[in-house]
Amino acid sequence: MDWIRENKPLAAILGVITAGSLALGYLLFGAWNSYSEVKESYLAQGGQVAALKSTRLSPDENNLKAKRGLVDEYAANVNKLGGALLILQPPVSPVKDIEFQTKLKAKIAEVRKSAVASKTVLPAEFAFGFDEYTSGLPKAEAAAELSSYLDAMVELVKLFMTCGVQSVDVLERSKLPVEQEQASATLQQRRGQQQTMVGPQIFEKREISVILTLDQGPLQLLISRLANPSDMPFFTSLRLLRVENQMPEGPLRADVRVPEAVAPVEGGNTTAAAPAADEIKPPPPAPVDSVPVIGREQLKVRMEIDLLKFIDAAKGASASTPLPGR
Repeated sequence: MDWIRENKPLAAILGVITAGSLALGYLLFGAWNSYSEVKESYLAQGGQVAALKSTRLSPDENNLKAKRGLVDEYAANVNKLGGALLILQPPVSPVKDIEFQTKLKAKIAEVRKSAVASKTVLPAEFAFGFDEYTSGLPKAEAAAELSSYLDAMVELVKLFMTCGVQSVDVLERSKLPVEQEQASATLQQRRGQQQTMVGPQIFEKREISVILTLDQGPLQLLISRLANPSDMPFFTSLRLLRVENQMPEGPLRADVRVPEAVAPVEGGNTTAAAPAADEIKPPPPAPVDSVPVIGREQLKVRMEIDLLKFIDAAKGASASTPLPGR
């Protein structure tokens, strides 16, 4: 006590330090306890999550009913969509083989006439990709599908002309399965097994390949109208688009020709060409001193378009699909 009385400032400082140390130790002890509790809770929850992930679903009756209810709801929605798509796409009308050939030739003449009016250049041998049927008849069982296929190709070419395509350089199509030779029995059996594993097919994909010459504005218009049902009544999907400049390199200086300016007529027969006294005559045009040499070329565009045709299986295929693992 005597030392504290004799050294009051130092004793006060030591007292403050001691009290602060005790308070800091208490806070540190409380924080450590909180950290330990949070860590234990985190590890416990992590163990529960890992256990839930590795646990198999209980195959009881309630889970089976819930799963069937979700599958039935999904199948009903898919069937509604498939039925709507079947109604929206143009129907396939039955035609005979000779009628299809007559229709093909009439459409070729009609589109060629429209191309002249719209200033669109078509290939010399243009038949919408059905060249073999201009001189020969298709299979009788393929005539109806080919007629619907032809309608889609006609609508596509008309869309090209409407959007301002300068020329259709290449137009090719994939063949229908009914046009090709029948596969072997083993291959058909293998395809049938694969189809059973993945479920029934609800649409057919027909591939169309074109090379066009056009400008940037018509290209943007064409891409937007391909997905517009009012402009393209058939379902299409643009799978590939490759754009190149018509002239990959700039022109040489020797290829650039500056047009000569027309010099004003001086002298001559002033009696016959004398203007009226009150006529205001514009000054002669200035000579041309520059011409654009780049930026006026067109684009070469390659497009791979998938033409989708939904079949009758799209209307009710999902309802008959069995549940996985049952």
